[in-house]
Amino acid sequence: MKATGIVRRIDELGRIVIPKEIRRSLHIHEGDPIEIFTDEDGVVLKRYSRAKELGDLCEPLCAALCGALGFSAAVADTDVVLFAQGPLKKQLIGLPLCASFTDRMRQKQALTERDGYVLSAKLAPIRTVAAVPIQVLGDVCGSVLLLSDDARLTLDDAHLCVLKTAALYLAKHLEQ
Repeated sequence: MKATGIVRRIDELGRIVIPKEIRRSLHIHEGDPIEIFTDEDGVVLKRYSRAKELGDLCEPLCAALCGALGFSAAVADTDVVLFAQGPLKKQLIGLPLCASFTDRMRQKQALTERDGYVLSAKLAPIRTVAAVPIQVLGDVCGSVLLLSDDARLTLDDAHLCVLKTAALYLAKHLEQ
C-alpha cells in the first residue's frame, strides 16, 4: 500500500470520506461500488468490478462475436478492457479506458465510430468501431466493443444489433 499523508476520522455512523484526489486518481465516481476487505495490515477499499464476474461467459462470447462479425471483440468494465478475442487481443487486454469514453458509456447509449469518441489514448492505429454499455439495474458496469485495424471493415445496423444483444445477454447474467 502507498501512503498518501491524508488522515480522515470516522464519524459516529462509521463513515469516512475518501479524499477527492484519491477518488480522481482511482477513477471512483459517485455511486460506484467499492469492495471492502481486510488483510494483515488493515482495511482495504477497492473498486469493485461486476464485469469481472462474467469471466466464463466473456471469452466464448467475444470469440463468437469475432467469428460472426469479423471484428476484434472485447468486454470492458468501467476502467479497463478485461476480455478480448481476435487479432487485436494482445493489444486490448488490460488497456485502460479514457475518462471521456467512460463518461459517454455512463450516458447509457451505444456509440459508433461516427460519434467521434476515443476509447483509449494508447490505441492510435486501432479503430473502435462500436461500443454498447452493459447496464445492470440502471447502472453501467461495463461495455461490449468491436474494434479493427482494417479500414475495409465497416459497421452496419446488423452488427450494432448483435452487439446490443451481447450487452443485454451479459447484463441478464449479472442481474441474477
